Amino acid sequence: MFKKWQKKSINQINIYAIFFAGIFAFAAAFIVIFNEYLDFNREIVQIEKDFMQNQKNDIIRKVRVLENLIIYNAQNFQQQERFEKNLSSMGRVILNTKNEQTNFFIFDDTKRIVCNSKKQRFSPAIKESIFEIAAKGGGFLNIRIEAREYLVYIKRFKSRNLVYGGDVSLDDFNKVIDAKRVVYRNKISGFILKIVSLTFLLYLLSIIKYRYYTEKLTKELKYITDSFKVASLKYQPIDRHHIEFYEFDQIALHANAMIDKIKNKNRALESLNEDLGKLVEKKTAELTKAMEKQKELLHYQEKFVRNAIHEINTPLSIILINIELYNLKFDKNSYLTNIEAAVKVIENIYGDLSYIVKKDRVVYERNMIDFSLFVAKRVEYFQDVARGNDLKIIANIEEDIFILFNEVQLQRLCDNNISNAIKYSFANEIISVKLYAQENFFVFEITNKGDYIQNVDKLFEKFYREDKARGGFGLGLNIVKEICDVNGVKIAVTSQENVITFRYFFNGALS
Repeated sequence: MFKKWQKKSINQINIYAIFFAGIFAFAAAFIVIFNEYLDFNREIVQIEKDFMQNQKNDIIRKVRVLENLIIYNAQNFQQQERFEKNLSSMGRVILNTKNEQTNFFIFDDTKRIVCNSKKQRFSPAIKESIFEIAAKGGGFLNIRIEAREYLVYIKRFKSRNLVYGGDVSLDDFNKVIDAKRVVYRNKISGFILKIVSLTFLLYLLSIIKYRYYTEKLTKELKYITDSFKVASLKYQPIDRHHIEFYEFDQIALHANAMIDKIKNKNRALESLNEDLGKLVEKKTAELTKAMEKQKELLHYQEKFVRNAIHEINTPLSIILINIELYNLKFDKNSYLTNIEAAVKVIENIYGDLSYIVKKDRVVYERNMIDFSLFVAKRVEYFQDVARGNDLKIIANIEEDIFILFNEVQLQRLCDNNISNAIKYSFANEIISVKLYAQENFFVFEITNKGDYIQNVDKLFEKFYREDKARGGFGLGLNIVKEICDVNGVKIAVTSQENVITFRYFFNGALS
């Protein structure tokens, strides 16, 4: 469903444009009308505020007249009965005029009416409200009597325990507001009619104009599209006389230039393709011949390496056997010791090369190996090599450690690490070889003192050498890494203050 709307036609875009233009136009009209409505409400609020303030000021002024009357009588008539009688008679004369719209009242402390100029009827609830306001020091109160609203101003005359005040009707205010609302309704109705009519007229005119230019735009786009289809088949240029819009004319101009270039390129490609088939066949034959030659050379190279390794093994074995026979008959000779150490180094290199040649063609079966005895023999094997380099190997090996491993792979792992420790150690130092159990692992650990290792992460990469001056092929540790990965052995290398330690964690479970 959504894919259908990813690519929209011009007609769809027109519908969207008309729809959103209509929403915008009528939204604008609504905003104008709404603003008028808000202005009217603000006007009503202001009128109400001004009217109420005027009424409050007027009633306060009039109640002051009543207050002066009460003060006068209080000063001249000490007896309560004469005070109230004179106050009532004087109040009717002064306050109860024909044109006066305000009703004035006086209550004593028993809520009895002493004076009521317009004979207003106060219910007990209204009296309670009046006395509550008076108890707070006086103020204004809105009341409703016989469906009419009144604004009441209340005060208290403490010396004679009187509550007095006046009330004024708010009906005139409601009449003013109702009249304003009628005027507003008439005004807003006419305003809405004008705004909606004008909006609709402008909207209709914009639609007509928009549709006119859209039709022309669609027509020219269709012509350009059809012309492109023809051009893709016949390389026919677009006729620009059928185009009225400047932008489309520029598109057609650049398209015609592109068509001419494609046409010329196509001719060149056609002529090139005629000879390309023959050239490809020739190069393919040459490449096939070269690949066959390369395979033959690789075969001879591999055969030479295998034969060379085999031929090296024989003299190495003879040299080592003769040295051992000599040492059995005579005392050890320092020269022969050095020769034996050198031969063992060569034999270790031979072991690595032999493993590399055979590893992809030989299945290395795993057997139960006495790891403790195996490490002890490898340490003994390299003792002469260490002495020849002014070094000493000290072994600390726990007994009765057995692992399930291949003997050839285990020898490559042990020999390469011991050989590297000898090669990269400082002179007259001790190389430590340990084998111990730790939790669920057997740990083979070799420690020596030498130059700080700069790139521990690269040590096990093929052909990488940390110290190129010491020689070597950079294969030993790479072989160790491959053997560890195949057998699930974890490696940890640390280099701190010229102390280098290699640890290999063998799985302690016999699986």
